[in-house]
Amino acid sequence: MGSSQSVIIVTENETEEENMSDFLQEATIEQITVPEEEPGYPKACPPLDTKEDIFNKADYLEIDNRAKNTPKDMAKGYDVLIQYLTQGLQNDLQKLRAIFIWLGQQNIEGEKYPKATSADTPIGYMKLIKDRKGNYASFFALLCRTAKIPCVIVKGKAKSVSYEVGMTEEECQRLDNSWNAVYVSGGWRLVFPLWAYRVVVGHVKEGFVKIEAGGIAVRKREKAAVGTDVSQLNEYYFLTSPKDFIFRCFPNEEKWQLQETPWTIQKFADVPYCRQTYFENMVSITSSFKCRLQTVSGECTVAVKGKRDDVFDYELFYNEKESMKPISDELQLQRYILKKHEKSNVEFTLRCPQMGVYTLTIVFGNNKFCLCSFKITCHDPKVDCQPLPVSPEIGFGPSYLMEKMGVKAQSHKTAVVRIQACKETTMTFTCMINVSVETILVHNSLDQEELKRVLKQKVEKNKLTVSIRIIHKGEYALRMFAKTKDSSQEHQNICNYLLTSETEQKRTRTYENAKEKIARNKLNALAKTQRDIIGLQRAIKTFQDLELEDKGDLSKAIDALDHGKAKKDLKDAINRKRLDFLERAIEQAKDSKFSDKLQVDISEAEQQRDELKRLKSYTHDVLEMKPQTISEIKRYQQPSKVVHDVMIATYMLLGEKRKELENWETIRYLLGLTGRDSLLRRVKDFDPKKVDLAIYADVEDLLRNYTENDVRTASSGAGTFYVWLIKVSGEMITMSSSA
Repeated sequence: MGSSQSVIIVTENETEEENMSDFLQEATIEQITVPEEEPGYPKACPPLDTKEDIFNKADYLEIDNRAKNTPKDMAKGYDVLIQYLTQGLQNDLQKLRAIFIWLGQQNIEGEKYPKATSADTPIGYMKLIKDRKGNYASFFALLCRTAKIPCVIVKGKAKSVSYEVGMTEEECQRLDNSWNAVYVSGGWRLVFPLWAYRVVVGHVKEGFVKIEAGGIAVRKREKAAVGTDVSQLNEYYFLTSPKDFIFRCFPNEEKWQLQETPWTIQKFADVPYCRQTYFENMVSITSSFKCRLQTVSGECTVAVKGKRDDVFDYELFYNEKESMKPISDELQLQRYILKKHEKSNVEFTLRCPQMGVYTLTIVFGNNKFCLCSFKITCHDPKVDCQPLPVSPEIGFGPSYLMEKMGVKAQSHKTAVVRIQACKETTMTFTCMINVSVETILVHNSLDQEELKRVLKQKVEKNKLTVSIRIIHKGEYALRMFAKTKDSSQEHQNICNYLLTSETEQKRTRTYENAKEKIARNKLNALAKTQRDIIGLQRAIKTFQDLELEDKGDLSKAIDALDHGKAKKDLKDAINRKRLDFLERAIEQAKDSKFSDKLQVDISEAEQQRDELKRLKSYTHDVLEMKPQTISEIKRYQQPSKVVHDVMIATYMLLGEKRKELENWETIRYLLGLTGRDSLLRRVKDFDPKKVDLAIYADVEDLLRNYTENDVRTASSGAGTFYVWLIKVSGEMITMSSSA
């Protein structure tokens, strides 16, 4: 082990009393006690750039391949192993990657380690991990510290296999685990080695009955199983975003959350159980942001928002253990979840036919990856709870699939349509002339022949009119199927509407009172200007609460709201000057049906995104500098003129006055500041557009007589700052000239 390592060997026999069924929970009693952190580490604070800003897997293929093919005998000592892994590598991120890949390549559970005679070697420690006397987080820290990479062992609570959706704060306290924080590329980053290398397959919790999946009845009583521990590299847990990581891993020490606004353990326990897929696909939950939900009148809704073509579905479980009673054998279990498209959301509304505790899991894509889960408690089953007429795979309401086929709703743009018995309801659509559309009506008990008589369809050029005149009250499904006329394929389901008859006596008057007229006029005015998004949202709600007839006003207002929000998201991202916000807003705007109208805003956002990417690439080498390099510059009692000029130029860009910087002691003082005032942190926070053009001109003038070689000969660290100064100043002056 490297001389800088500090460990304590535990010689007495200890027994480990822990949940051995959770393969994704680190051992808590270790034979070797590794300090959680070492003296002199940088202060813990949130990173200012993302994983995507600093890491591109394609750039590390050579490093990965070399690490994977490391000779086995290198594991006989820490120094020899790290020297081999990091040979020829230029910075700490490259070294970290080599260590990460090497450790992930080790078949720790499958090896027998006959040559492991000492725990004080890599091979010896891997044997400890296999025997549950050591853990990945401690081993990873030992490897990183040998490579002189600051690495902290972070202990806390993690939602792994032992976690059940809806656990309370007290129950979450049992979820002990550990992971790592590493300091690379000028900031603290998170790595969870155990979760990155191992996955549990086939783990099933006791007491659950899977009752429905995607509208299909299952009624499968899940048999409890520990599952199988499988080795599999998961890149997600290498440099994971702290704002995503906190949903599943809560550190005991607040500072290692790496959050601007720290969470409490209560919030950690309360938030929805969001999986890796949720964050990777930039999905958001737009309903109540809690993992424990209660039904109201036997119903509960969960809503998510993604890209236009994202596919969401669900799985529903009944918790017999917590409900303290089995699911009734008399219940028909399918079609109790209404999946509908509302604006840009997909909503899942559960109708509970029986009291009890349910788990609703939203799944994503054709592979049905788990996205997020909720615990739903029902104390008040829905009165006369009836299943839906159908539970179509694409859900209810106009969707992206409908637009893709060239059919567009004109009169009704929401999933649920109110109808009245013995009164005709007319729905209109536009469709491309080369598209054939068929419609059918579905009911739980009425036969198809009777339903055909109450449904009429008429096509005139590109206009489709559908008329429904029901006799019996209840719920119906209007299903629309389409194909191109020259296609030999069958018609494809492109849209479904849930038609529900009024159960209460509604007003029959046709006039509107003053309050209602004001509400309609206000809605139209706000929809026309799109300047007050919040006001428009309120106007839509008021219109709906008053149950005013939609004469096209509501549909136009909803479109205006969606367009306005997309435009606002782009403007907000541009103003925030954050790459992650810009890329998300651009992607969502391009996926929006208003992408043509948003083209100017999209172009502006793309221009700023490209500028930020370029400018961030210039700062990369500066942020890769070690604190020791800054200290070396600070130690100069009287530097050469070239070094002094470079540091003057650096601090000029960061807002300091040139006159004061002429005194080297002022620069030494600034170099000694830490935290948010440290030089590297100020470079990370630096906004080039906030600097006066004259300052850039002064910087170029100050450095005009020097070359990169001149500066690097005097000081390697100053040379890195010189390159950054020249690139940033040149870029900003060029941009100004172009403008």
